[in-house]
Amino acid sequence: MRRVNGEHKHTNAHARDIKSRSDDTSIDQPWEVDPKLAFNDSYVMFTTKLYLFPKLALLWLPTFLLTLPYAALAHCYGSCLPVPTDHVRRGAGFHVCLLVARILFIPTFVLGALSLFIDYVFYYLFGGLFFVLFGSMKQYKASQKVIAPYRGGRIRFSDIYVASMGQCLRNGTMEHALSFATMLTVMPWVKYYVNANPLIYPLKERFVQQISTSWQDLGVDIAHEKVREIISRSRQEGRLAKRMDMWRFCPHYPYPPPGRRWANGLQAGNIFTLLTHVTHAVAEARGVTDQFVLSNCTERPVWRVMLWYSNPYHFLSGWVEASITNGEPSQKDKVHGGEHPMWLVTAPSPLLSNRDSLTGPGVIDAFFDSWLPVIANEVRRLARGAEYAASMHQEVVSKDGLSRPAAAVGMDKLSEDAKKVEAHRELRAAAKKSKTARILKKALAKSIAFSADADPPAAAATESSTPLAPHPN
Repeated sequence: MRRVNGEHKHTNAHARDIKSRSDDTSIDQPWEVDPKLAFNDSYVMFTTKLYLFPKLALLWLPTFLLTLPYAALAHCYGSCLPVPTDHVRRGAGFHVCLLVARILFIPTFVLGALSLFIDYVFYYLFGGLFFVLFGSMKQYKASQKVIAPYRGGRIRFSDIYVASMGQCLRNGTMEHALSFATMLTVMPWVKYYVNANPLIYPLKERFVQQISTSWQDLGVDIAHEKVREIISRSRQEGRLAKRMDMWRFCPHYPYPPPGRRWANGLQAGNIFTLLTHVTHAVAEARGVTDQFVLSNCTERPVWRVMLWYSNPYHFLSGWVEASITNGEPSQKDKVHGGEHPMWLVTAPSPLLSNRDSLTGPGVIDAFFDSWLPVIANEVRRLARGAEYAASMHQEVVSKDGLSRPAAAVGMDKLSEDAKKVEAHRELRAAAKKSKTARILKKALAKSIAFSADADPPAAAATESSTPLAPHPN
């Protein structure tokens, strides 16, 4: 099971302990912020600026330039795939190209390894100093226990290369190289020093849940199919790829190769990329189809997204799922919407908890409340068209605990914040264009029908004006 699903016994044991509590996973866990930890936050931010900015000035641009050939090759190979392509076939041609990609990636790997090594040095320098002055061994050991379930996971270069193809086809070579360079040079520090630092913070596990508005109008089967078409399909139809390039967050979880139900995926956030470990509920390998689901309000699972603490290239650590929900017991009006429950390692400090902060589960919870309407619209658009999707657009009132659906429905009632979202503006324009075309088509059809039913006036006039020949005597 470990090889097929990418699971670990200690992680599964922890998940089953959580499951046995029968928590209400349709709402966020109550969470209290400890204002005393604002001092820890100030220390973390001061030392981060002191270290990270000079490092980026030295390493970011060379990393970006060295990543460009790898990204260009991935884009080139992806452009040769047929439209659409769900699974990238990993045959002989793929492995030849993969070998070239490995060679092209060597300079990037060297710089990335150097950056990671420097991060570790300053992590222990700054973190160790704080621990000596203000820390306690008891708190450190307790924090390590919180981290322990999320140690593990694997990173496969072949999976990353396949995911890079999909991201280049969605976002372009330059943007992917840029965001990949940011992942290598920034994310390890943000993960280990800022978000999950046992030397500085008393770490805990926090549960947050985001659920889109209901897809009951589509049904579970269509929602399940279309959301995978958006996120797991490697090469999409060009117009869909262009629309996804507008998104502030663009995850791509390619289907795994034969013999595995998991694969590494990449989440693109415009200026950064994040590496994930994804188990696909629809995948079957060696007769195994088991998908343990931690959420208690899942109607049908889609993906499990593991954010391993051992993976330096995602700034969060924890267990995440993406599924079709039943909304029970607290959000039944969102039945068959998309749910995104997250169990994350964090601390109850203002920096890591508040919804208007720079990082942490709080700001992530708020972000997904604003992003889920984007993917909800796209699912409807693929199933029923732009005009229908625009008419069903609905936002949520974002807050801790329970984010309720907004009262207004339809693109003509966008909030001021939603009007700033490029994807919403594009959908509204497409819906207007579709409506205009539909009205013109209907008017044209009526005109043709009217012309067909009327008597030809010229023929009628000719008939009536023809004199009768005289009858011969």
